[in-house]
Amino acid sequence: MAMLSLRRHFAWILLLGVAGAGLAGCDSAPRGNSTNSKQNATSAPVVPSPALKFKDDVEQINSPHAEWGALFYQGEKIGFMMTNFERLKGEDGSYVRGTMVQRMVLRRDGQALDIRSENITLETLDGQLREFSTKIEEGTAVRRFVGKVSPDGKSLMITSEMTAGGKVSTDRVNWSAEYGGLLANYLLTHNPPLKSGEQREKTILLPSLNQPGMTRVEVLDEELVRMLDGSNVRLLKARLITQIPGQSLLSTTIWMDDSGEIVKSTSPIQQIETYRCSKEFALSKGKPVTFDLVTDMMVPVRGMPRVNVPLMPELTYRLNLKGSDPAEVFASQTNQVVTPIDEHTANLEVWRVRPDTKLPAALANAPIPTAEDLAASPLIEVNSPAVQSLAKLASLPEEDVWQKAVALEKFVHQTIQQKNFSQGFLSAAAVAEQKVGDCTEHSVLLIALLRANKIPARAAMGMVYVDYGGKQGFAYHMWTEAWIHDRWIPLDATRGEGGIGVDYIKVTQTSLTGSSAFAAFLPVTQVIGHLEVEVVETK
Repeated sequence: MAMLSLRRHFAWILLLGVAGAGLAGCDSAPRGNSTNSKQNATSAPVVPSPALKFKDDVEQINSPHAEWGALFYQGEKIGFMMTNFERLKGEDGSYVRGTMVQRMVLRRDGQALDIRSENITLETLDGQLREFSTKIEEGTAVRRFVGKVSPDGKSLMITSEMTAGGKVSTDRVNWSAEYGGLLANYLLTHNPPLKSGEQREKTILLPSLNQPGMTRVEVLDEELVRMLDGSNVRLLKARLITQIPGQSLLSTTIWMDDSGEIVKSTSPIQQIETYRCSKEFALSKGKPVTFDLVTDMMVPVRGMPRVNVPLMPELTYRLNLKGSDPAEVFASQTNQVVTPIDEHTANLEVWRVRPDTKLPAALANAPIPTAEDLAASPLIEVNSPAVQSLAKLASLPEEDVWQKAVALEKFVHQTIQQKNFSQGFLSAAAVAEQKVGDCTEHSVLLIALLRANKIPARAAMGMVYVDYGGKQGFAYHMWTEAWIHDRWIPLDATRGEGGIGVDYIKVTQTSLTGSSAFAAFLPVTQVIGHLEVEVVETK
């Protein structure tokens, strides 16, 4: 069996790593979670096959079929990846184990963040998924997923563990027997090699997202492509388009040689490239990364008022989003309404919302909370001893729900003593124990404490306006929304100021429930590097 590096598939891992790490407006600060998963905490955990065990020391992998790639972001080498296929024999005959490993180092606010991921799939010889495992490490945060397709092929059961020894839950994802994994993705372009003008598509499991996605390859024409050594090579260019239910299309550009091998790819996030290379170069240490995900990913804004912006009752922004429609990407919920102007432009009205705020008609009938907004999950371990202990320590008013929520916001702000960008995405229990983190940690802990006090809560993801060392603009950020009386009201424990103002722009929200929780980050990735913002009206 010929082997192929799955660099195009890796774009999903890198995409989520950069998106999650880029939620960076933290020290100063659909339309729902569209998934097809159903959480069932009473289901038995998935027991992985021994073949899913990963060899931790990737540097010692010397398989002749292993392929290596170097990862670049804005022209700087940030890490490597490796893919490998092995044909094995089991009780039911032959099958293929696919392995994809990635390591990269990013910088946030001058601090290094080490991101490591391991993905293994067991598939039939024609690429039908049977089992998979995923492990993602970001700093001290560790997430594990193990999945197995049901005997009838109609369900994929996924067990999630967000921290070592933490809460485990099992979800059922709607599935079809012909859906594939890493091998199916390889076969998409390689069996036989694609030619100019051809198209192929296949539904496959998307690593880390834990959802099936329809992946289509659209082959264009040959062109000269500049490689790492400065040479120009004639390669076949193609678009790899992925569609997830409830999400906009995401596109990756790939370049293939005559055999279907992918030599170079550019991921959906601007200026991220992967190159096929030798193992030695892939593992070699590059120069220290100079770009910073906090300052270098900020979105400039024209016409922002100089004073008292958080206290303004209303502000209207003009959004221009290259390649996408902002009316389809940005949420019209909670405290903001999107009005389309054309396919790439929209006005966004944002209000400062409190319990007594008179809501505009477009926001008057907010969707009520669901059971997920009060539930415990692997990321929001409401019932963990650490979270429950903190809930008892918080001094809260007896009756007023809004004042309870504000008190909890301030309590979390004071509890997380080390405002730190070197962590990944810790769960609420891990934050309660370690008392460290950035905006994601503040958000998940506040959600857990609100739910522990029977207040429905969810996460919001988007941007906040900051003045960061003399550089002003919108930084990517995550905060919290609580259901108070008849409305969702935003809170931000990174600031602890009793709610937020009109200097926040929300992209989406999520209950952070289930194995597909991280799919909620996808809309944010469509904004990175493509958004222009202007203030057009203040009140």
